[in-house]
Amino acid sequence: MSIGVQLQTVLAMLTCGALMGMGFDTYHVFKGKSRLPGWIVFICDLLFWLGSMALVFLILVKVNDGFIRFPIFFGVIIGAWLYFVVGSKKYIHFLHRVIEFSQWLYRTILLVIDTLLVRPILFFYRAILMLLAFLYSVLLWIMGFVWKLTRFVTSPFARWGQHLGKKMLGQTKGFWKNWKNWFPSKRKRE
Repeated sequence: MSIGVQLQTVLAMLTCGALMGMGFDTYHVFKGKSRLPGWIVFICDLLFWLGSMALVFLILVKVNDGFIRFPIFFGVIIGAWLYFVVGSKKYIHFLHRVIEFSQWLYRTILLVIDTLLVRPILFFYRAILMLLAFLYSVLLWIMGFVWKLTRFVTSPFARWGQHLGKKMLGQTKGFWKNWKNWFPSKRKRE
């Protein structure tokens, strides 16, 4: 293997170590904010380290056809160490700022959608309901007025109708008496 390929491999492994350090910090920041149960954290930890190993191996395959030697591990360790010494605190601070900005942007987008879309729709919905309730009350008032007017106009006929009803009721009483005489009950037969 040529010196150029070896140098390229060591630089790639230094970069992999730094990327693994960034991934580790990113994972821990999000894990701290999520407050997951212990067994899910264990599975996520396992997936993180398996993913990191797969990334290192894929880069090794690209750079030097997958040859694994001691300097490769040394490069990964030094890359991660350099990241944690030089850039870890700055990256975590930057990551917190990005998360805060994302949360602010999310809240702002929700507020804009609420102000420009949801509130006008609710306003028109409530206005339509109020208009329908008003029209319903007006219709009820008109129907009540028409009913009272109809009762007032027909009141003389109502007394006549009551008198006629009483007269007809008196005639039907006699009919039922005659009907019972035609069909005597069983008690009278015995």
